[in-house]
Amino acid sequence: MAQGQYSYMRLQDAVLHMNERVNFYGVVAEYEQPKSTRGKDFICTMTVVDMSYHSTGLRVLYFARAVEMLPRVRALGDIIRFHRIMVKLASTLVCMGHPSKGSAFVLLPGMEGQGYEPYQMSHSHFTLEQVDRTMVDLMRSWVRTHPLDMGTGSNKYMVSIKDMKVGSYFDLCCKILFVHDQDIDDRAVTIYVWDGTDAPPADIEDIEQWRWSHIEFTVSREVMQGFPAVGTVLPLLSDMPGDVLPPQLPVAGDWVKLRNLACRIHDGQYEGIILRESKISLLPVSTQLVQNCERAYQERLATVEGRLPQWCPKPPQCITVTDYDHVSFSTLREVLAHPQVTHKFRCMVQVMATWPSDVLDFCGLGAGGTFVYAVCLTLEDPTARLRALLYGEDAVEFFNGHPAADLREQGATVEALQRKVHRLLGQQDTDPHNPPWINCCLKSYYTDKSHPWDSRQFRIFGTRFPG
Repeated sequence: MAQGQYSYMRLQDAVLHMNERVNFYGVVAEYEQPKSTRGKDFICTMTVVDMSYHSTGLRVLYFARAVEMLPRVRALGDIIRFHRIMVKLASTLVCMGHPSKGSAFVLLPGMEGQGYEPYQMSHSHFTLEQVDRTMVDLMRSWVRTHPLDMGTGSNKYMVSIKDMKVGSYFDLCCKILFVHDQDIDDRAVTIYVWDGTDAPPADIEDIEQWRWSHIEFTVSREVMQGFPAVGTVLPLLSDMPGDVLPPQLPVAGDWVKLRNLACRIHDGQYEGIILRESKISLLPVSTQLVQNCERAYQERLATVEGRLPQWCPKPPQCITVTDYDHVSFSTLREVLAHPQVTHKFRCMVQVMATWPSDVLDFCGLGAGGTFVYAVCLTLEDPTARLRALLYGEDAVEFFNGHPAADLREQGATVEALQRKVHRLLGQQDTDPHNPPWINCCLKSYYTDKSHPWDSRQFRIFGTRFPG
C-alpha cells in the first residue's frame, strides 16, 4: 500500500476485501457511456486495470442521482482514483460506488507529461500528494508499454454491418460519423455509424410501401462529404423512451463498441436499433478491432473492384453496357457528395422502382407535339439511394431500339418494355424483389442557374439495356 493521507491498494489486493470499502488507482481499460437505471439513479460502468490485475480487469459500477456526478472518461488509458468503493460479488466480482455512500473519484489524463491536474473530480475538495504523483507517473509509464485490448476484442456476437440479420441481436465495432440531434429535448437522436462494409440486400416484403417515401440521405451534402467513399453508413435509432440513450453521446470520429443491438428494415433500408439493454463503449484506435476495420477498408480501396458493392458478383455480371467502361466506378454517396454541381459518373446500382410504374405512361407529348420518354428510376447501392431521369434520346438508347411513341397504340413495344422493366426490377425470378446489378452512367445538372445546388438533378446517359 502507498502511504499518505489515504492508503491505496493494488487491484489484486482490493478484490480480496469482500464487502469492504477500498481505495485504489486504476487505468481505464473499458468504459461504457452513462445511462439511466430502472430506478432514480444513473449508472456508469467501466473496467480498470493496474500492474497487478490486468488480464481480466476489475469491473466498477458507479451510481449517482445526476449524470453530471458520474465519471466522464475522455479516453481509454486515462487514470482514475476511487475512494470508498465497495467490493461485492454479484454474478461476477464488481466494485460499486455511490456518492451517498461516501464514494468519490478523480480522473487524470493517462498520457505522460500531461501534469497532475484532474480534468474531473466528484467534488471540489481533494488531495493530490507526492505519493499520488508517484502513483500516476508509474501508471502512465506502465500503460505506455501495455496496449489496452482487454474487453475490446471480438466475441461470438460481434458482426460487421454486412453480416447483420433482422431478428437477431449482435455487437458492432464501428466509427461514429455523425450525430443528428433532431429534437434533443425528446432525445430523438440518430447516430450514423460505419465499419467499411456493405449492408446486405434488404428483404422487402411490400415494395410499394417504400418506393417513393425516402429517397436520399437525411444528412446534408456538406456532412456527407466527410463520409468515407464506400461502406454502408448505418443509422442508429432508439426504439425505446428517450432515457435509453446515454445523456452524453460519443461524438463524430469516435470508435465505439456497441453491444446488444438489433436491426430492422424501414423504407427498404437497414436501421440499427438501440435497446434498453444496449451498451456503448469507447474504443481507442490502437485496439485490434479498430485496426482490423481500418486495414480492411484501405485494402478494399486499393483494389480495382474496391468501389463495387460487396454483394454484386465479381467480376461484375451486368445486363447493361455503357460507352464509358474505361471510367472508374463511383458510389452513389460519392455522386451525392461531389463538390461540383455538374459532373459525370459511372455506377454499379440496382433499379428499385420506376415512375411512372405503368409502362403505358413512359412516353408523353413533348413541346414539338412528338412523343418523348420521361421515366424516373430509383437507383440504389449500399451507400445511398437517388432518383435519376431517363429522358429523350438517352431513354431511346437505353431501351435499345424502341423509339418513343404513343404506347397505348403500340402493343408489341409495350410488351417488350414490360419485359425489360420486369427484368430491371428483378421480377422474373422466384423472389419478386431481387433486382440485378446494372452498370450505368449518370450526370448531374441543375435547372435553376440562381440556385444550382437546390435544383440539382441526375440523369442516365450513354447506357444501353439490350435484354
